[in-house]
Amino acid sequence: SQPSLGALLSSLLQLESVPKEPVMAAGVPIHPISPEKLMELHDYWDTMRGHYAPFEQGARSTASDVFMHEMPGGQYTNLFFQSQSLGLAKQWKEVKKSYASANKVLGDIVKVTPSSKVVGDLAQFMVANKLDGADVENKADELNLPNSVVEFLQGQLGQPAGGFPEPLRTKVLLKAGLKPIN
Repeated sequence: SQPSLGALLSSLLQLESVPKEPVMAAGVPIHPISPEKLMELHDYWDTMRGHYAPFEQGARSTASDVFMHEMPGGQYTNLFFQSQSLGLAKQWKEVKKSYASANKVLGDIVKVTPSSKVVGDLAQFMVANKLDGADVENKADELNLPNSVVEFLQGQLGQPAGGFPEPLRTKVLLKAGLKPIN
């Protein structure tokens, strides 16, 4: 299997020598490819593939947005299914974007089962309630966050390498009437 153009682009963008401005080649400006613009094309063709689904015979194409949301593969398919069940399928793009934001809010944690589910639960909560990361941090003492998030912040999944995000943890635990597990 071949890597997607988006995966290749995201890998190349990690290099310091990649030009950020147009480069002249034979008198013609060559503009750098934007990952965001490439994702617009990916989303368009992903939608179009749905029209041809009856004729599909194999696996669908890969997606390079994993470099943006850092969602593990198994979590990707599980979260998509859960999003469909919650009526968020048409907002899948927002769920993926919120996954990255939720991960930052929770302290950029290592995402393995069950911690990847915690991030996914928060992402879906954010989309369903039209919240961004700053909203979650600022209103944490008012929001009824998913149980998995509260349990994570209490310490039921252990201690994350970088510690828990404060003051988020304190606000959530005070609202829930819980003490941290050390």
